[in-house]
Amino acid sequence: MLGEKILFMISALIGIGILILVHEFGHFWVARKLKFNVQEFSIGFGPKLLGWKGKDGILYNLRLFAFFGGFVRIKEIEDDLLIQPESPKARSGSEIFRRIAVIAAGPGANILLAIFLLFIYSAWWAGFRTVPEIASISEGSPAEKAGLQVGDYIVGFAYLRQQLPYSPNFFRELRCYIANNPGKPIRLLVRRDFREFVVTIVPNRKEGFRVVHTPDPNAKGLTRFLQRIFGRLEKEEFGLIGVAFKTEPIPAMPFKERLIQAFPLTWENILDTWQRITLPFTQPILLREVSGPIRIVYEVVAHRWLGVMEQVRVFALISFALAFINLFPFPILDGGRILFLLIEFIGRRRIYNLEVKANYVGLALLVALLLFVTFKDLYFVLTRGQQ
Repeated sequence: MLGEKILFMISALIGIGILILVHEFGHFWVARKLKFNVQEFSIGFGPKLLGWKGKDGILYNLRLFAFFGGFVRIKEIEDDLLIQPESPKARSGSEIFRRIAVIAAGPGANILLAIFLLFIYSAWWAGFRTVPEIASISEGSPAEKAGLQVGDYIVGFAYLRQQLPYSPNFFRELRCYIANNPGKPIRLLVRRDFREFVVTIVPNRKEGFRVVHTPDPNAKGLTRFLQRIFGRLEKEEFGLIGVAFKTEPIPAMPFKERLIQAFPLTWENILDTWQRITLPFTQPILLREVSGPIRIVYEVVAHRWLGVMEQVRVFALISFALAFINLFPFPILDGGRILFLLIEFIGRRRIYNLEVKANYVGLALLVALLLFVTFKDLYFVLTRGQQ
């Protein structure tokens, strides 16, 4: 068991390393295409572990803290922060946007990788369907109290009866019917051993959340704006009867049909991923869940029982988050560099001194945040392990 955990932890670390590699390769590839002078391609920070000089004259390094980031040293972009410009006038628009293209390429590569992973995940799920056959029942749940058993097939509810052996519309309406009637008696038509009977059941009341894009009446200023763009969580009550329904492969489904159905599923997964990443910005309570590499690896290992495809979805989420965080307009991050370049383009002046100072402050805050998150993750993992 311990050996399995260690093996899976190594796999998770390699997965995170690949996400970082893809990010840095995005910068690297576009910089080479746009004829920038690339000097070093490095995965990680700190002392060098491995390194060599390629035939192209570029240094390729693997550093000690390989799972905390990486960098590509590009002479022209590096000189922007190291060398005082001779003139305060802005550079040409083409030169500014060449730099923006290189800087945005890293997050862009992570976004493309996330979409690709979500497409694989969606193509896999497109070959399965969920049927209203009970696969498991929670102990003490309304379903158990009503006498439902594993293998029972729900063929109708209220005054609606299933017309086809498998109908996705029927299953969606059944779930909505249960969810929309918390604490109220509902009637289910159940088939068991070739006979049908009616079961009256009262779903438990469960408090949850739904995403809405209407700002909270008490929200003001930036919070109100963010809630309108990213959405916010609103409490709602829904019903649960304590059953899990059976998921089965769709018989004889052509591979081409599976790929076609994967496209809308991919879009749904992209929207879900977007909400997971952006909601902490409008819900301060969710900021408590912000974590770093240690917590991410722990969660991946802890949920390995979900299967390989669920891990693919998790890594897609991490890749999207990596892109989103890097595009945030904070000094030292890719988004901060892009912001200063856009200010230069619009104002037609270099703001070298301000950018340098902002990057020093941004670096200090980023290191402090990284240390805080790392200690927070270690505390979580150690205390969770004792439970």
